[in-house]
Amino acid sequence: MQLALSIGLAVLYVTLAVALGALSPWRHELGILYWFLIPTVGLTCGGMAVAQLVQRISPFPWTAARGLGPPPRAVHLSWRAAVRAPSILPVLFFPWYLVSMFWKAGGRGPRSIVAVIAALALLALGLSIRKVLREIRLLRDGAVALALIEHRTNTGEDPWEGILYSFATADGAAVSGRAFDRGYGVREGSTVPVFYDPAKPKDHIAGCACWLEAS
Repeated sequence: MQLALSIGLAVLYVTLAVALGALSPWRHELGILYWFLIPTVGLTCGGMAVAQLVQRISPFPWTAARGLGPPPRAVHLSWRAAVRAPSILPVLFFPWYLVSMFWKAGGRGPRSIVAVIAALALLALGLSIRKVLREIRLLRDGAVALALIEHRTNTGEDPWEGILYSFATADGAAVSGRAFDRGYGVREGSTVPVFYDPAKPKDHIAGCACWLEAS
């Protein structure tokens, strides 16, 4: 269901962006200003606002014991990621336009810039895929412990702040870690499940730092 929602929102945001002129930056009387502020940045900000609302009202998945059972566990996209990820798509028309502009300019210099941008984009995609595969592995097959949130970078109002936490493995080893809270808004002094590799406990991930969830 979360994946279907994410795909539906992606189609909706891209369709709205195109309908508002994301592919034609000079066809409005305000030109590039309108194009930058409305169908790209404007839609992304609107999508982020919706995602922020969903983050505040969605329950923590680990409050239900079913998500902390023995492996292998089912892994799926989180509601928070399903709503937040598609909102980025409209603003991507901006770098796409810059790249296409450089490419159409021709010449070795502009096209070298395009090659560098493409390489960086592929690198970012590769790192993202690697992170998702690691999340799947740990959420599905990792051991589970409850970690204590020892510090949060601010007040806890911003759901994307960094956190410091510590937990004990089943063998009694103490492990500490840090991560970004991806939309859960966990508080200092609370606990969050951590999924770790029993053979290498330092290979772990906090439940609030994931794009995915176990159930």
